[in-house]
Amino acid sequence: MLIVGGPDAAQTTAFITAVSKQLKADAMKGIVVMVVSEASEQPGVTSALESSGATVRFVSM
Repeated sequence: MLIVGGPDAAQTTAFITAVSKQLKADAMKGIVVMVVSEASEQPGVTSALESSGATVRFVSM
């Protein structure tokens, strides 16, 4: 499990998006990524991690 979050929701989403661009397809298959952020950021985070194969769990602050 990987847990990602921070005090600035937009910055957290930007970080996740930047990291996801460096991942190969299905590189995180079988890994649960828990993102702690604002609910408005969920669509962006989910789409950014989609090709990585990670299972995304989103928790609203």
